[in-house]
Amino acid sequence: MLDSRFSDIHQDVKLVIWDLDETFWDGTLSEGGIRAVSAHLQMVRSLVDRGIMCSICSKNDFDTAKQKLVELGVWDLFVFPHIDWSPKGAAVKSMLDRMGLRAANALFLDDNHLNLQEVQFFCPEIACVNASGSTDGSGQDLAGLLDLPALQGKDDRAHSRLAQYKVAELKEADQKTGNLSNHDFLRQSDIQVKLITDLDGQMDRVIELINRTNQLNFTKLRVQTDQQRAEFQDLLRIPGVHAGLVEVRDRYGDYGIVGFFCLRKRFNGVTMHHFCFSCRTLNMGVEQWVWDHLGRPEFDIAGPVANGLEGDFDWIRQVSDFGQPESVAQSRSLALVGGCDLQQVSFYCGTDRREFVNKPDDDGVIVRYDDTGFILNPRDPSLDRNWVQKAVAGHSYSELLAADQAFASADLVILSMFFAFRTDNLFTHEGHGQQDRYLVTIPPKRLSALTQNPRISIRLLRTLRHLRLDMQQRLDLVQAAFERVYGLKRPDATLFILGVSVHGDIAARTQEERQAYNQMCRSFASERPGVEFIDIDATVPQAEFVDSDHYTRTGYFRIAERINAGNAAADTPELKIA
Repeated sequence: MLDSRFSDIHQDVKLVIWDLDETFWDGTLSEGGIRAVSAHLQMVRSLVDRGIMCSICSKNDFDTAKQKLVELGVWDLFVFPHIDWSPKGAAVKSMLDRMGLRAANALFLDDNHLNLQEVQFFCPEIACVNASGSTDGSGQDLAGLLDLPALQGKDDRAHSRLAQYKVAELKEADQKTGNLSNHDFLRQSDIQVKLITDLDGQMDRVIELINRTNQLNFTKLRVQTDQQRAEFQDLLRIPGVHAGLVEVRDRYGDYGIVGFFCLRKRFNGVTMHHFCFSCRTLNMGVEQWVWDHLGRPEFDIAGPVANGLEGDFDWIRQVSDFGQPESVAQSRSLALVGGCDLQQVSFYCGTDRREFVNKPDDDGVIVRYDDTGFILNPRDPSLDRNWVQKAVAGHSYSELLAADQAFASADLVILSMFFAFRTDNLFTHEGHGQQDRYLVTIPPKRLSALTQNPRISIRLLRTLRHLRLDMQQRLDLVQAAFERVYGLKRPDATLFILGVSVHGDIAARTQEERQAYNQMCRSFASERPGVEFIDIDATVPQAEFVDSDHYTRTGYFRIAERINAGNAAADTPELKIA
């Protein structure tokens, strides 16, 4: 039968705080001898084996109490002990703040009802149990706690959670001894972050982070049922979905895997499905760093959360593996031109990216950058005053200059231009009185949207000239774009040109064009140093195709892996992904 004193313990307990005199042991330490309660010693060991921490809040002399606990062989099993003669309410609240725990996940044991009431006043959500009479030698009055669902924890006989809190204690002591500000302390801590995109074998940890984190769970979307888990697995296979685990270490120790993110990028925005972190790295800036690394996507935060996402984090560095210097992917720069799915490739190639990828304009209509005109058009300031360029193409003069600068400075340039070859909607328009000065590709949906307005339709007819090019002429035009980018890039930089698949239903309808495009790209690369052709069918397994032109998250990663391996300037370690 459930002890009535335990009836208020509903939420998972992560910390048990013990009083000492007449609670943990029988007797009062300052008044003479005490008698150990073997059941309580074993209870502490059992709790720590379950990943549930134990602490102390006792009015006693610190050194005397510590010596006695060392003699009993349990001192090292307690974390953040508070042993002095100060009031307990403020002490418990401070302990929880320093450990980054919610009061709702803590249990306080004491034999004095005034202490219990004081702690409850300072921490209204904490569970308090009157432990008077529990030290009769058997400890059975408290032993029932171990049977409660809220104190089952999880198997942690390796004491990894204990080790993490011991690290936190050491950090706190160093900060006090060094008289450092919080930011100065973090800067000398050498905090390193590793992003793990290989979720194979890690799914239990992923689900645990999604379901068990609260204070730093910014989405609070749980995965608890079999159906939800199946839906989550399906989500991870959708093109455009990025997901990864976050592992953290610093000079004090290993925090393990502390975070998980899962977001989907599409041309019209980003959907954040999961963004959650363990409180063990609370106030270290990890969640802010990851959010910034992902491009600061906008999403509605599901409160309450302990911290916002804006803030400083210049003390954190990304590594490809711990013990290694800054990762190559973190230090190199990329320039990209292509469809929006190219962002999914670039995510695994580096963080310093200049992306010229398809996006919606203010009216929600796609602006395409995989357009030969974007690369080949004269860089003329008058473009910003050109009606066709602004209303039809959507490219600004400043974007054209930015693209040239990116091509000239990047370590890696990645081009995905099949649409520019495949399209029939290629036009020219006038500039500075020169007929056919500018090229522009108008996607079918954009052309349809523009022609809904009769006035604009008439203006388009008067301004644009439709180019009817055969296959070879279109290949020559795209090759000219490649040639210009090649001429702009640094000699030591690598240009990657993405081919297209010749498999699948969509490819079957355009087989001749796809083969011709791949052959042109392959020949261009083979004839020039510093150019690599990415053969899609040789790179992406058929199981990772969604259709002829779209792949799963793993498929895009395979392309990135091929780029990383082929970049002669980078000694990039092999990456893995589920």
